[in-house]
Amino acid sequence: MFATSETAQATPPVPRPVPVPERVIGYTIVDSPLSLGRLLVGATARGVCAVRLGRSDAALEAELAREHPDVELRRDGAPLAPWVNSLLRHLAGERARLDVPLDVRATAFQESVWQALRAIPYGETRSYGAVAEAVGHPGAARAVARACAANPVALVIPCHRVVRGDGDPGGYRWGVARKRLLLEQERSAGQLAERRVLRELTDAIGGGGTPALAGIEGPLSAGEVLAGRYEIDRVLGAGGMGVVYAARDLELDEIVALKVLRAPSGSEDAAALDRFRHELRVARRISHPHVVRTHDIGEAPGGGGSRRFITMEYVDGWSLAQLLERRGTLPVEATLVIGKQLCRALGVVHAQGVIHRDLKPQNVLITRGGDVKLTDFGIAELDRPDTPESRAAGAPRGTLAYMAPEQLLGEPIDARTDLYATAAVLCECLTGSPPYPATTPESLLARALVGGPPLVAGPLGDLLRSALSADGGDRPATAAAFHDALAEVEWCATEPLLA
Repeated sequence: MFATSETAQATPPVPRPVPVPERVIGYTIVDSPLSLGRLLVGATARGVCAVRLGRSDAALEAELAREHPDVELRRDGAPLAPWVNSLLRHLAGERARLDVPLDVRATAFQESVWQALRAIPYGETRSYGAVAEAVGHPGAARAVARACAANPVALVIPCHRVVRGDGDPGGYRWGVARKRLLLEQERSAGQLAERRVLRELTDAIGGGGTPALAGIEGPLSAGEVLAGRYEIDRVLGAGGMGVVYAARDLELDEIVALKVLRAPSGSEDAAALDRFRHELRVARRISHPHVVRTHDIGEAPGGGGSRRFITMEYVDGWSLAQLLERRGTLPVEATLVIGKQLCRALGVVHAQGVIHRDLKPQNVLITRGGDVKLTDFGIAELDRPDTPESRAAGAPRGTLAYMAPEQLLGEPIDARTDLYATAAVLCECLTGSPPYPATTPESLLARALVGGPPLVAGPLGDLLRSALSADGGDRPATAAAFHDALAEVEWCATEPLLA
């Protein structure tokens, strides 16, 4: 509970909040996990009003007394035990959501900032600028930082999840070392929980290694050595530009994925070669655990000329398309994890000014360890202002069932185009088919513009309908916003989500 003391201003002043006056504040001091030191938790009958970290009980008690000079302080842990135990379990990574009542006084701006901080998912961070935008005060990053510094219940209101725009942790009232420990613990615990969910899917399929795909013919055969270095093992997949193989790098003695342009040098059209080079340029801009790493481009004799190829990270696992083919649908919990990890990947992709444009189950890989990897930037493009040249670039490319209306119409696209495709993929995970199956651009566009709710009920269905809106303005504004909305659904799921 917050007590609001003043109205938000365009450039809000951020005075230090005053805890709600009480005749008695009970408190306790315990050892904290993660070598954070001693932890003081104080509360009134209405909720927690003070959380502090330190090395000395005496110093913690003295600070509490200075901030509450007119109340009686009682060291008595028994009444606080449920709240303290919840906080300790949260810090130890045993529960992602911490929801205890608060009893602090705040300005309207502070209240909005602190509510935004509590909405940052466990294991995630947001910049001061992003929080300022979330509370409707773009450009007020410094005011957000002051609101974080004034937070009297750190850890409960997780100001440690706010970082600088360049990713540096920035300051923290209890020291940057503690902030780093908290963030690493949350990332590790969140990652382990997500991997556990996805490993259940891959373990159920079993088998040894990513399978070869039957019925796909490529220019290379098993056992053939390309460029004197890459020994071809098997076909992994194929797209419009080339065939992807698993190959052993004989120099480094490791498996890589190798995409070979279908046509030999001299016979390919210039546009295909340009797209091949473009894929490498785009993919090498991006480095993230949920994006397949691209290594290099090469050329080797073969096929009556020479063959151009790209080497990439080999992913030991399955495509989402293969999982859906075998299972039909996926559990809600796994679908939410896949959606969150895709949004994390897209957040980095979009930050580099890249729009993927072809997000579909075939381009989403899931490792045997339980991580999602986004791949295939063959038709990705750099986000750029709409110009006559860009409008004349030709017919829209992508995969029909996952294309947003603006992509089908050849209109300007942006990050929200990828979010539409992400929502279409998640609908397929839950229902077994994309939201608007159609065989032609015209029939798909008609259905997408008219709209029709995916067969998913409850808050998740509402979120997916929003992300599938024909109007990009009605979709989540960013990948981070979509991620956090999925996390909120995950937190609050208490009833069946499928119709």
